[in-house]
Amino acid sequence: MIPQSINDQLELLRLKELFMSDIEIRSKMAVLISTAHENSNFKEFCELTHCTPDVAKTFSQLFLIDVMLTPEEIAAERERLERMKS
Repeated sequence: MIPQSINDQLELLRLKELFMSDIEIRSKMAVLISTAHENSNFKEFCELTHCTPDVAKTFSQLFLIDVMLTPEEIAAERERLERMKS
């Protein structure tokens, strides 16, 4: 995996972690990403999550099952990506 791809995967993982962190945040993210996906404007989602439009678009294309991870799964994935990055 190339370094930029690993960084993008780490950024997606950060969004997954944010999504799973709090029900209110999850609700906001879900509403913003669904409306953003319809009109391809990820501005509000990016402002909330501090991500780039490219990462927001990729996040919007994930299936819900791919976003809902346990803290252990998030930690394992982060560790795997960090090892690949080194």
